Amino acid sequence: MFGLPATTSWVLFGFPAFWIIYTVVFLVKSRNWPDDSDKGGTE
Repeated sequence: MFGLPATTSWVLFGFPAFWIIYTVVFLVKSRNWPDDSDKGGTE
């Protein structure tokens, strides 16, 4: 891609793409977590 070696292309485009997918999956999974903000802390 763009005349770059395959390894360089993977590092430049593959890892950021993986991180974006990871973040989206985390946000979707954590969307339904119970809201503990009304507990007032742990003390």
